[in-house]
Amino acid sequence: MLMMEPKQISQSWTVSEIVQKYPGTSRVFLEKKTFCLGCYMARFCNLKDVAQVYSLETETLVHEIQQAAINKNYQCSKE
Repeated sequence: MLMMEPKQISQSWTVSEIVQKYPGTSRVFLEKKTFCLGCYMARFCNLKDVAQVYSLETETLVHEIQQAAINKNYQCSKE
């Protein structure tokens, strides 16, 4: 049986989609000090929105979410 790579996460994915599919990514939102987890807007906010609201680099956030989805031991960069 072939192992499938996780689908490429993009800036258009919502917080809810990401955390439901890849629960390990929740630590990225926590380490970046966002209030996304448990927020009622998580169903609607995508990564581009999160980056804009929290003054984060969109590309960096997407990369860190992608890495956390692949690697359970991934450590976020400190901004």
